[in-house]
Amino acid sequence: MKKILMLVLCVIIVSSLFAGGAKEEEKELTIGYVIPYEIGWFAAFVQGFELVAAAEGVKTVRLHHNYSGAEENTAIQNIITMGVDGINVTSASPESAEYSARLANEAGIPIQVTESGVAEGKGKPFADIDFNWKEIYMTIAQNIRRDVDGDLSLINLQGFLGTPPVMLGIDGLTSEIKKLDNIKLATDVQDGQYATAPSLDITKALIQSGLDFNVAIGSCQEITEGIIQALKEENVPREDVTIVSVNGGPMDVENLKKGNIDYVLSQSPALHGMICAQNLISYLKGDTYQKKTYSPVIWVNQDTWEKDLIPWDVDESWLPVVREFVKTGEYKPELRS
Repeated sequence: MKKILMLVLCVIIVSSLFAGGAKEEEKELTIGYVIPYEIGWFAAFVQGFELVAAAEGVKTVRLHHNYSGAEENTAIQNIITMGVDGINVTSASPESAEYSARLANEAGIPIQVTESGVAEGKGKPFADIDFNWKEIYMTIAQNIRRDVDGDLSLINLQGFLGTPPVMLGIDGLTSEIKKLDNIKLATDVQDGQYATAPSLDITKALIQSGLDFNVAIGSCQEITEGIIQALKEENVPREDVTIVSVNGGPMDVENLKKGNIDYVLSQSPALHGMICAQNLISYLKGDTYQKKTYSPVIWVNQDTWEKDLIPWDVDESWLPVVREFVKTGEYKPELRS
């Protein structure tokens, strides 16, 4: 009888040890992410990223780099020191992305890169989540040519010239225009700095110079707002210029409601943030994930935007859409719960 009791006791002790080990394996994950700053586009990115992390029971830490490669790499080193389980970085450049990936690789921490691409080198992310910036601007040129009649002369105010998304976007726009009939750039692509004030000044200066254009493309909602204000201040009739915005953020929505914008290439940094967080967490949990994918975009106009525009203010109803996208790479907004 004593032997049986001892055997039972041993089984209980061993079981307890295994149970303790299981609990250890189920420890709460912590992920770190580095972004340029936390206003506009990236404020929405944070909202989406944090929404998924909360739904998955994952802790987060985040740091900023202000589009400085040196600050980015310092932030990555600091996050590594914090002992996170995985990292997401929106890099300042492909070169800084490669070095950030190298630091994470050396520390044995999985890292994914978004919105920058990765230069050739030793540093390798496990995933690259982005927007297809070149194809986006090719699509814009194609849709403008399809939807707007007559000879078209374009101006395009971009974000910071020299950054990867901008370089790819300019390449896409200029290369596609060459293939299309009766459409051209009226002048070189301008640096709107992702801000309203410089875009307002640039557009007014172009108008005052006598530049002939009838399509204006703002590469973010703040830039588009500057274009709209400039046209009004210079008394350019609304019908004389087709206005296109690239984003579909809250400012764009208000301008769509007022009839100030004709077309929007809708892309949501909040949905993008959700996809980035879900992809990283899925990788860490051993679930299906995307190694290379582009977040969804859609072309909308005054007749379709209310139904199809991808919002910047997301909620938990988007979780099924995001999980499906991470599993299959397919965007199915009809899955919203």
